[in-house]
Amino acid sequence: MIDADLLLLKAGNVRRHLKRAREKCDPGLAEFLSNADHQDIVCFNLQMAIQNCIDIAAHVMSAQ
Repeated sequence: MIDADLLLLKAGNVRRHLKRAREKCDPGLAEFLSNADHQDIVCFNLQMAIQNCIDIAAHVMSAQ
């Protein structure tokens, strides 16, 4: 059975991580490329968003 609360939690996590990644890209390309911390933050948040998408897919598939 699909746990709707879990899916909503994971979807919220995806939104939060993507928002955080977007915030670190806002200053502009040149500043982003010269700031390793911003690059690391974006990379981490994209990885976390992707992992949450994988978690959602795994949960849906396990309910089949």
